[in-house]
Amino acid sequence: MNTQDFIQQLSFERIDVSFAVVVGLTMIFAFIYLFGFFTKIKRTESQAVVSSAPGISIIIASRNALPLLEKNLPNWLAQDYPNFEVIIANDRSTDDTPLFLIEQKELHPKLKVVSLDADFVKMGGKKLALTLAIKKAQYDHFLLTDVDCVPSSDQWLKHMATQFTREKQIILGTAPLKTGTGFLGALIHHENLLTAMHYLGLAASGKPYMGVGRNLAYTRNIYNEVNGFSSHHHIPAGDDDLFVQEAANASNTAICVNPDAFCYSDGPANWSAYWKQKKRHLWVGKSYQKGVKQLLAIYPMAQLFFWTTIILWFILGSQILWPIIAMLLKLIPEWVVFYQKGKLLQMRKSTTFYPVFNLFESFWYVVTGINAFFTKKIKW
Repeated sequence: MNTQDFIQQLSFERIDVSFAVVVGLTMIFAFIYLFGFFTKIKRTESQAVVSSAPGISIIIASRNALPLLEKNLPNWLAQDYPNFEVIIANDRSTDDTPLFLIEQKELHPKLKVVSLDADFVKMGGKKLALTLAIKKAQYDHFLLTDVDCVPSSDQWLKHMATQFTREKQIILGTAPLKTGTGFLGALIHHENLLTAMHYLGLAASGKPYMGVGRNLAYTRNIYNEVNGFSSHHHIPAGDDDLFVQEAANASNTAICVNPDAFCYSDGPANWSAYWKQKKRHLWVGKSYQKGVKQLLAIYPMAQLFFWTTIILWFILGSQILWPIIAMLLKLIPEWVVFYQKGKLLQMRKSTTFYPVFNLFESFWYVVTGINAFFTKKIKW
């Protein structure tokens, strides 16, 4: 059969029209995010002369994490920046953390310690530890990370600090996860990349809604404007995303995307750890503002409706060629953008097989979301 005969045999029935309309609508919503938000994530550079940049207090909360402190403290103290301090908020540790910090304070003038004694402070958690560290901070600009996070270079602090201006008082950094091989490692990379593209892309478009505590900076002024973590102190998380959601707006927020300014940490090592972390993140999401939840629901719902319609189109349509063409029209541009941003953000393990993870995540998100919705309490 030649090409002309094949074309003459093609049909486009009424049911194909219905499927094409639904698929077209889902592609419009997906492409709004893809080209309206995600493509705005660009590499950033230092924005000011370091000598005129503000003094910075690096703040890290730690609880029973002595091996991580021993490993990562030298990286925080070795930052190539003129005026900064490192404040460790010791959150009721019962290991040898207090002794280690006493020894290190004698060796490093830039190191400060705030301690919550487990014998006297029974409740409070990370937010209380961070609050006390902020009160003790010498400087009015804070850079927060987690005890298990490793800066990608000694230029991390410089890149984050020089994004501050008179207007920009919240800086959203980048925090790639290190994962193992196999499907789980690639899935974690895919979800981490998708999250980063959302919060960085929306912030770059003037719609900031969250940051990650592994790499986040803000000023004392912004912290005081929203009374710190007081509005969500009863929630055992949210010192990053809920805080940014309350404090950030289009004019006061900037992003920092530079390979020298990333903070790396290890992702979940197995499915059990992954499931617990996934539930925690989605559970905290229930406390997001209504408008933010609606905004974040659009992209995954568009993906879900796209794949559901494509599957039905393959089964019920007049020709398998039409859903194949629709898939190519949607997936190729997405694949290109995800590959580019995955390379920039160093979250690339899933991008080679992007269509597979896009399909899997579209239905997996529903399963995990329903589970988190009906979970009343989360163990931290």
